[in-house]
Amino acid sequence: MELYLIASCKKAKPRKEEKPVETDKPIITDPVKKQFIPIKLESENLIINLKYVENSALISEVNSSDGYSVKITYRDQLPFECLKYKSKIPFKSIYFRKTANTDLKVTFFDIDGKVDTPTGSLMLTRNTKEQLISIQASGDGPSYPYKESTWSYSSAGNVSGIIVKGSPNDASPIKYTHDEKNGIFKNVQHAQLLFLEMGYSFFCADTNNRLSYSNTDKPLENTDFSYQYDSVDYPKQFTILQSKQTFKITYTELK
Repeated sequence: MELYLIASCKKAKPRKEEKPVETDKPIITDPVKKQFIPIKLESENLIINLKYVENSALISEVNSSDGYSVKITYRDQLPFECLKYKSKIPFKSIYFRKTANTDLKVTFFDIDGKVDTPTGSLMLTRNTKEQLISIQASGDGPSYPYKESTWSYSSAGNVSGIIVKGSPNDASPIKYTHDEKNGIFKNVQHAQLLFLEMGYSFFCADTNNRLSYSNTDKPLENTDFSYQYDSVDYPKQFTILQSKQTFKITYTELK
């Protein structure tokens, strides 16, 4: 009887609270950022329209209101031929051919009627990111001004400098600065290759937008740019400050 009373006087220990079984937590991801490619650049005196291979970021045609145009064809997702026109008449053809590793040979021809005359070639060396790191020219052409040059890049992937070789004892350093916004042409495939002979100095293939260009040997060529941006940090307008030429930009979304 005493044992029973002692036992009955002891407080019952509270039961341990069981933790609820955790269910799979939803994975929260950042919203997919939309990608855009430019289809029109428009200033007071010049309108440039860009067309693309269907459902891609490969430029197929560039037409400008000054009568110049370029048509581009591809093989194995690489540029193969660029035909340049003036008033719908072809005057130059450019061919791209892949060589060893990531290198490319670019060959230039002048067109006069049905006759194509070779004018020179470029050997393009690229790194593993398919960025140009050197250009070596042969022949009398082409007109591209940096036909003997080495290229360097910032950590963001923008061209930071170009050394242009005029002779074994001469080198012309060119430097660039950039903003931190989405580059106008950042989503266009092979833009760096195509812009070598596109003819528009403000076509920039970098990740971000060019703010300045400076050439210590030719300071009269120095150029600065300013931008207005849209809600997703793409330029909706840019101005070449030296010439005070302003371009409005129209994009389409890359699906």
